[in-house]
Amino acid sequence: MNPKNVQRAMTSALSMVLLSLGVALLPVQAVAQDYPTKPITLIVPYAPGGATDTIGRVVADSLAKQFGKPVIVENKGGAASNIGANYVAHQKPDGYTLLVATDPALFLNEFVYKELPFSPEKDFDPVTHVMNVHSILVVAPSLGVKTLEAFVAKMKAEGAKYNYGSPGVGDGSHLGMEWLKNEAGGFAMTHIPYNGMGPTVQGMLSGDHQALIVSVVTAKPYIDAGNMIPIAVSGTRRAPGLPDVPTFAELGYPTIRLGFALGLMAPKGTPIAIRRKIADALQEAFKDETFQAKYVTGLGYEALASSPEEFQKFLGSARQDAARVVKLAGAEKQQ
Repeated sequence: MNPKNVQRAMTSALSMVLLSLGVALLPVQAVAQDYPTKPITLIVPYAPGGATDTIGRVVADSLAKQFGKPVIVENKGGAASNIGANYVAHQKPDGYTLLVATDPALFLNEFVYKELPFSPEKDFDPVTHVMNVHSILVVAPSLGVKTLEAFVAKMKAEGAKYNYGSPGVGDGSHLGMEWLKNEAGGFAMTHIPYNGMGPTVQGMLSGDHQALIVSVVTAKPYIDAGNMIPIAVSGTRRAPGLPDVPTFAELGYPTIRLGFALGLMAPKGTPIAIRRKIADALQEAFKDETFQAKYVTGLGYEALASSPEEFQKFLGSARQDAARVVKLAGAEKQQ
């Protein structure tokens, strides 16, 4: 064959391949551009009324305003968020069913549970790191300490006499306290696991345990009433509602990871263009002055609405931390 004819044939074949690829991409691009065309469902893997449910409804309202379409919240609680997460993992990857995920579903349960019906990494695509929520170490007034230095010193001297509570083995509250014990050089305190944060708080109020890591939002009324003593908060800045309470970083514990992350996850295979569109919509919603005043200034939430790529990087780092602290707490594959 004439060399020129060979070149023409190769060029024509390459053009056809590129054209077919372009045509194949058009439906995805068109779907992303038109998204959403129907209601979106957010699955909250906890019962109504908790912090995750509350924030999930804030996210739903924010997206509904941006997209002009209904955003429905469904609660599918149980098994430390595994039931709701498993449900979303097996939905169609079209952006219309999303998981409102916190630490257990994002990066804790895979290390705490012997078996999961889904894989956090293989069955989900990250959408956006919505926000971080401040947590706080509080102690019972009967303990007689008001600073982290005094708390650590007392626990090192006589920690075996005292207990700390959490909503359950492998919960972020449990792991956070174990992390603190490790970072402080080690001290003895008995862990009392409860079934949920409500009973855990009541356990402290009734004197069954003397220390607890809990969200600032939950603890604030008890702090104001004098039933809990605030010791230190998570995050890079002080909680707006508790400006006199220092962060762990200020007190020499910069590596400690407390608080909890909240993000949106989609079934594996959800187009990146749709995931970016959701993240961009939330980022725009979070600029609203009313939102900022109520949730950022008022409640101290760290609103992020990161890109899917940024969220993926965060999850990689968080999983490394989770593997270490779960092992340190003796909670590895315990459920």
